Amino acid sequence: MAHKFIHTAIIGISGLAAFASCADTPTAAGKADVGAKAELKATSGNGVSGTLTLTQQSGGVHITGTIAGLTPNSTHGFHVHEKGDCSAPDATSAGGHFNPEHHQHGNPASEERHAGDMPNVVSDAKGTAKVDIVATGVTLRSGDADDIVGKAIIVHQKADDYKSQPSGNAGSRIACAIIK
Repeated sequence: MAHKFIHTAIIGISGLAAFASCADTPTAAGKADVGAKAELKATSGNGVSGTLTLTQQSGGVHITGTIAGLTPNSTHGFHVHEKGDCSAPDATSAGGHFNPEHHQHGNPASEERHAGDMPNVVSDAKGTAKVDIVATGVTLRSGDADDIVGKAIIVHQKADDYKSQPSGNAGSRIACAIIK
């Protein structure tokens, strides 16, 4: 009877080892599952804040989290910018949209767009937006030109119209976060 218990325990441990090794297996894109965080801080004169979690998955980077302090029932441009620098009071230090392939700005659902173009975020009646977006065409910790670790995420004052050049006429930058 003791042997049966030991055998079951060994199978359980080897099963755990197999499960643990799955955590570092490559995704369909050939990259190991990785993640990053971004803590949104308000730009001068704004009260926006939030925490975003980024996870590499097949086909892009899944971004989830909550943004608070927005105008109630409003829509805001939401982009990855080229520089991981939020030091300027208006976050202009983050540069333009992340665009390693030098495309025109566009709808995040189209092929011709900046890699940093993402869907607008919409706040509820309390001024809070729930973020659940897959940013396609970008990676985390790949070391490739499309890697967004070390770049910035910007929340804009107005909605992105997805057509005006170079940045969708989304207005001023109201929050900035460095992807770490």
